[in-house]
Amino acid sequence: METSLLFASGLLLIGLFLRARVRVLQVCYVPAAIIGGLIGLVVLQAGPRVWDAGWIPDVSELRTWPGWLISVVFAGLFLDKPGRSLTENLGGAFRQGILVWIISLGQVSLGLLAVALIIQPLELGPFGGDVPIYFGQLIEAGFVGGHGTSAALGAVYEKLGYPEARDLGFFMATVGLIYSVVSGMFFVNLGVRRGWTRTGETRTAEITGIEEEGREVIGMGRVSAEVLDPLVFQGVILAGAFATGLALQKLAGFVYDGLPLFMFTLLGGWVVRDIFRVLGISTLIDPVTVRRLSAAAMEFLIVAAIASLNLALVANAIVPLSILLVLGFVWGGVCLVYVGRRLLPAEHWFELGILNYGMSTGVTATGLMLLRIVDKDLDSGAAEHYALGGALSFPFVGGGFATFAVFPFLIQGMGVGVLGFLLGVATVVIFGLGLVVTRRRQ
Repeated sequence: METSLLFASGLLLIGLFLRARVRVLQVCYVPAAIIGGLIGLVVLQAGPRVWDAGWIPDVSELRTWPGWLISVVFAGLFLDKPGRSLTENLGGAFRQGILVWIISLGQVSLGLLAVALIIQPLELGPFGGDVPIYFGQLIEAGFVGGHGTSAALGAVYEKLGYPEARDLGFFMATVGLIYSVVSGMFFVNLGVRRGWTRTGETRTAEITGIEEEGREVIGMGRVSAEVLDPLVFQGVILAGAFATGLALQKLAGFVYDGLPLFMFTLLGGWVVRDIFRVLGISTLIDPVTVRRLSAAAMEFLIVAAIASLNLALVANAIVPLSILLVLGFVWGGVCLVYVGRRLLPAEHWFELGILNYGMSTGVTATGLMLLRIVDKDLDSGAAEHYALGGALSFPFVGGGFATFAVFPFLIQGMGVGVLGFLLGVATVVIFGLGLVVTRRRQ
């Protein structure tokens, strides 16, 4: 842990220096955490082969960081700002949940149709013949699902006679994660230049990364430093929100044990904030300091997530996998600039859309990284809608019940062509229903 922390801190410092000195990084709005993460990826991949790697941290340690750091970020979302109305949050969360269903069902549909119409007829299998009928689900497993879903789904498919699914899913997840960062930066720059973001503005300091003037105050003391350091006090409040979320997850586990922790830490922040308000001590919460603590967690999350990527994966199925990858890439862009723009709340459709884009091609951490570029303080409401909308989608698709228990057996019983067509129709129908809901709210 000590080596990993020092290593990640050094990467952030190098990233800041390069951002301040390299013009192309400034023009493309590349954050220091991404720069440092990519440098860390090179070091961790090449280090053991080039020099004595005794000072390099264990990659497995860094890979544990994103899961809990995401939960820290979400724990602070409701602490650092006044609460939105329940109706407003649930309305945006409902449309967010619909979008995830559209993304996931579309990925499965496109994958199955590609197997039925292209890969099987042309015998583009990875082992000299046809691919298994389950091959088309790898887009959803690797993109919306990620490495964890690929591992779990691989165990399911191993019992169905397809043991290669796990490694191929890892390959899809890794390529998708790298692509989500690169293409996500393209869409972020496009969104800023076309005015799709809430502000569309950048300051000089945001270009170079160095504040020359007008430095902002990063926090206010709410307790006396002689009693307890004010920064520690705000950290304790944030930890209370995290602990509340952890307790809520344990309680929910008696009903369903598959919901991610960050959904509950978001609610934990809501609960802690309202308890402080009921007790008449809400002024003890310093939103600026909480925001800075959450932002610090985000910086280390991004560095760890990128630097610890596993690139040593199976590549002998590159031709059929490339077909799935292209379909997944195109579908992700369509869901961002077309579906998301018409379905999501107009006031932050791009912010919520780019968060979903990062999630649906990489992981939630990537989506949050992209969101933070256009929504620095996470005050647009996009992150809250994303987390709350997870209850409508995460238990079912992208690593939920349908991914593991429904799709594999429907593929086995109905065939890839029929099921792919039906899921495509279902995707269009859900999109139509989402448009009806959106227009009524407008």
